[in-house]
Amino acid sequence: MRFDERAESYDAHAAPQKRFAEALAAFAPFRRGVRVTELGAGTGFLTSALLAQGVNVDATDASPAMVELGRQSVPAANWSVHNAFGPIEKASALASTSLLHWAADPAAVLRHWRAALPAGGRLLLGVPCDPCLNELRDLIGEGPVRWRDEAQWLALLKGAKFDVHAHGVLESEEIYPSALDFLRHLHRSGVTGDPRFSPTELKSLLRDYDRLNARPDGVVATWAWLLVDATARA
Repeated sequence: MRFDERAESYDAHAAPQKRFAEALAAFAPFRRGVRVTELGAGTGFLTSALLAQGVNVDATDASPAMVELGRQSVPAANWSVHNAFGPIEKASALASTSLLHWAADPAAVLRHWRAALPAGGRLLLGVPCDPCLNELRDLIGEGPVRWRDEAQWLALLKGAKFDVHAHGVLESEEIYPSALDFLRHLHRSGVTGDPRFSPTELKSLLRDYDRLNARPDGVVATWAWLLVDATARA
């Protein structure tokens, strides 16, 4: 993935991510005055929503460029560069969205997060889940992400010694002018890696996507996010 390279264009092409981050904050608000460590904060979508609730936020991201933009756009948070997929510092509460699905071993990551929390410490989690981007996946396969459904994610949380108190999946159908425009949004938000297709293959993909997912005003792409409110088990 290329989030560091695409930090400058991320906000303009990540409308679904912003909307789901705001929904996550509203799903299970933290108590005013609580200090929360945010993992994979990006440029600050969830950060802003948490601060608006009166939460104190330590925002972290592995991308230095994202962190710098976050400092500029959301200066009220305490920003730092940190990779959330390894051991993390102790925290009273954690929040994360649009991050965990990128981990090669999310179960191990969740165990690191559990180790950072006291018993009863909260985890507010938002993670893309099946059927997210199923129209594209039907044509190109899974790509770099192993897509999990709600039940699979909940099982991983349970295995990492989290107790889930509330959860739900939000789905949104986004309309783009064309398949090319849709793929450009993905590319400019940093969620694509090295080119996987030859020019001929890409042309065929765009043609098939336009044909199979046409709507009167463009083409459709389904986005889906699992929202979870959990606590660390004793």
